Amino acid sequence: MSVLLFTIIIPLSTYAMNSTILLTQYDKIKQTIKVSAMGALYNVSQETILYDTGKQAVADSFASLFKKNLQIDSNGYSRILTTTQPITIQELVVYDAGDVPTTCPQGAEILFPAIHVVVSTQLKDCFGNPRDVLIHSDIDIFER
Repeated sequence: MSVLLFTIIIPLSTYAMNSTILLTQYDKIKQTIKVSAMGALYNVSQETILYDTGKQAVADSFASLFKKNLQIDSNGYSRILTTTQPITIQELVVYDAGDVPTTCPQGAEILFPAIHVVVSTQLKDCFGNPRDVLIHSDIDIFER
């Protein structure tokens, strides 16, 4: 019985715990992207045409909300996640009614005003090993 415990049950439990920790942190980032995008797109409708300054204001609003919601410090590290590298917004594109329909740089179809975001970081698993994470999201005004 003890052989079964040490060769099967403990490794499987450890793997499940490790996967749960990583998935929880990944989901937290993904949810924060969605909430921040919805906050930034709050005043944008299906017919809204944003000029460059308006697009930049939406992008700045997203970045500010994203940092606030993940409690990111001035060095780029989150106080609520176990990251080994700063959380970086690699791509951030705002699409208005004049830009759609189109495809984002990652190839996804965008039909309504939206924000395209790619975020990268490294999450620490329960063994302290870094795991690269790249999250791509396209959030439109209808929360899709």
